[in-house]
Amino acid sequence: MNPMNKTRTLSFRLAEDDYQKLVERCRVSELSQSKYLRYLIRIPMLAEAAKGEIPDGVVIDRKTMRQMSRELTRWGYHYNQAVHAMNSINYYIVHGKATTELIAPKAETIETELAAVNENAERIVYELARIQCSTIMEA
Repeated sequence: MNPMNKTRTLSFRLAEDDYQKLVERCRVSELSQSKYLRYLIRIPMLAEAAKGEIPDGVVIDRKTMRQMSRELTRWGYHYNQAVHAMNSINYYIVHGKATTELIAPKAETIETELAAVNENAERIVYELARIQCSTIMEA
């Protein structure tokens, strides 16, 4: 939203407990009170969505985005370690330091598991892209 479009000022009273909730939620989401309230206003109401006036959307705050990012980063580290282990196994087989009879059954299992992990990663990426297209606002 363009700051020049902000022409209205709103003033209202809150009970102390509601104000403390607002302050805490703004602190956790790392938003100013004005920005937090503007974002809340943009969330579609169930009645509006039922009438088809506003498309379904997803609201994601900074904390949630960071958590999702960390989880994907962790997945990447684990996937990288698994691929590294597979390359090490291949190295030992190629250089005659291990026999294929010993490692082959386990390698097939590892390869199958890596393929499943990769499919899940692709699903996660697809879902995140879908969520991104549905996002109403980002904090």
